[in-house]
Amino acid sequence: MSQHTLDELDRAILRQLEDDGRRAFREIARNLGSSEATVRARVKRLQDLNILRIVAFADPERLGDSQLALVFLTVDPARHQAVVDTLTEMPEITYVSTLLGRSDICVEVGSANNAELWAFLNQYVSAIEGVRTTETISILKVHKLRYGTPSKE
Repeated sequence: MSQHTLDELDRAILRQLEDDGRRAFREIARNLGSSEATVRARVKRLQDLNILRIVAFADPERLGDSQLALVFLTVDPARHQAVVDTLTEMPEITYVSTLLGRSDICVEVGSANNAELWAFLNQYVSAIEGVRTTETISILKVHKLRYGTPSKE
C-alpha cells in the first residue's frame, strides 16, 4: 500500500466532505478560502489516488428488520488472505479488517434477525477453509459511526 502526503488543504477538504459528502465544491471553497477550481482538482486527485470515495450510508437501525453483529475469527496463518478474500465477497458482510491480538480478522455482518445470522455464520463463515474459530457479538445499538481522517493535531 503506497502512502501519499496530504497537505492541510487536502485534509480540510476531506473534513468538509466527511461532514456532508454532497457539499458543493463552491461551498467548500468558500469555507476554506480557496477557489472552486482548486477544490474540484484536489477532490479529483484524491479520488484518482483512491484516498477518497464518496458513498451513501444507510443507517441499519433506522431501516428496521436488521441485526448487526461483529464476528471475530481466528484463522490458519497460511489461509489468512484467502479467508479475507472470501469474506470481502460476501454481500452480508459490510466490514472486514485484519487484527493483532486474540483474533485475526473482524467482520461486521448484517442480517434480518438472529436466526438468519445463525444460519449465515454456520453455513458460510464457519465453512470457509482456514477458519479455526469464530466469536460473535451482537450489536444492540450504534452510538457513533463516523469514518474519517485522523486529526494531525
